[in-house]
Amino acid sequence: MANKLGFLMQTDTVMKLPVYMTGAGHWDHQDPIHRPGGYPQFQWLHCVSGQGELAVRGQTYRVRPGSGMFLYPDEEHAYYGVEKPWEVYWMTFLGPEVEALARLAGMNESAVYPVHRQELILNHMKNALSLTFSDKPLAGLECSKLAYMFFIDLMMDMTMHASSTDQGYLRLQPVFDYMEEHYARDLPLQELALQIGVSAQHLCLLFRKILNKRPMEYLNQLRIHKSKERLLEFPEARIGEIARQVGFTTPGYFSTLFKRTEGMTPEAFRKLNGVR
Repeated sequence: MANKLGFLMQTDTVMKLPVYMTGAGHWDHQDPIHRPGGYPQFQWLHCVSGQGELAVRGQTYRVRPGSGMFLYPDEEHAYYGVEKPWEVYWMTFLGPEVEALARLAGMNESAVYPVHRQELILNHMKNALSLTFSDKPLAGLECSKLAYMFFIDLMMDMTMHASSTDQGYLRLQPVFDYMEEHYARDLPLQELALQIGVSAQHLCLLFRKILNKRPMEYLNQLRIHKSKERLLEFPEARIGEIARQVGFTTPGYFSTLFKRTEGMTPEAFRKLNGVR
């Protein structure tokens, strides 16, 4: 593919979206770039072949095939090829939620990030580039949809392939299995910690590190999930009875937690799902 650059004329509607794409492009060989004042938009530059380097915040990162540079706006940076041809696809983004999505994916700063599902991510970029050259009246909206899909898939890719996260989930798997089997009764922290041979305090640290929540928070989420199945399966059962069946000793706390989690009461959940 030859060098191509495409930019979108944004409508007022598109610019009100939480995430939208402003441009896309492809370089057979990316020329050296130095921006002392940075670039006013978020950027993702994906390396297909060759190698390059990114210099930002006094650090230098190697950009290899299968990795991408994510750049925050208005930050001085430079990038250049070190192994030719350095083939690169790029996309630029704006919107009030771009930074939040980037941080959820673990991209907390301008740097180089690995990608494992190459075909999926590149397909989004190629489709976006094609749309910038189309005459479709809703190309801007379609590109915004692609931009959101791009960030979600990038988030999933980075989350699922983070080695520390994978190892953490594997470490906690016996606890997850034990909760799944015994959620309907009281489960003290010490009993859960025994499943992986650690102290209750260390179990809490592991849950906080891997899931960003306490073990009891996870357990109660599991119980709420199980309660939804029972609320629909046993329409004649009282709310208090359902609460006890899934491990809550206080029906009032169950109802409060259910509403906080689901945005509605257990009774409303039944009605909205056709159970009277």
